Amino acid sequence: MRAIVPIVLAMLLMGCIGINEKSNETTIVPTTPNETTSKFISYFKQAVVMKIDGKYKVMVFFELPTPCHKIKFEGMKIQDNTITIDFRYTPPKPDEKCIQVLQKFNETVNIGRLDKGNYKITIRVNGVVVKEMSFDVR
Repeated sequence: MRAIVPIVLAMLLMGCIGINEKSNETTIVPTTPNETTSKFISYFKQAVVMKIDGKYKVMVFFELPTPCHKIKFEGMKIQDNTITIDFRYTPPKPDEKCIQVLQKFNETVNIGRLDKGNYKITIRVNGVVVKEMSFDVR
């Protein structure tokens, strides 16, 4: 796993993966804003699109304040040229005691082979969009 990160970074720097300028934009559209919503949005750190052996993958990174905060991959769907990746965030129980140490979480989502074109990835946590990004398949 550690060997993949330098490969992805090298591919991004060399331009092997086409990612639009808009990929750095974050769109936050909470349905009902509350304290929990803003917290899990801030826990999202980064998403990277990779192409390995002709197949596409998305690595999604979160950083949680304690190991008692949980993020779980819920699933992925592709509709036309839009890829939606869903996660579920669960805060600690009110009476739960937990060590105060950052907990990193990452998930590699296999998308598979894609036809040529422009694709949009939407990453959601508890139904709230935390990241939208575009990339080109050439």
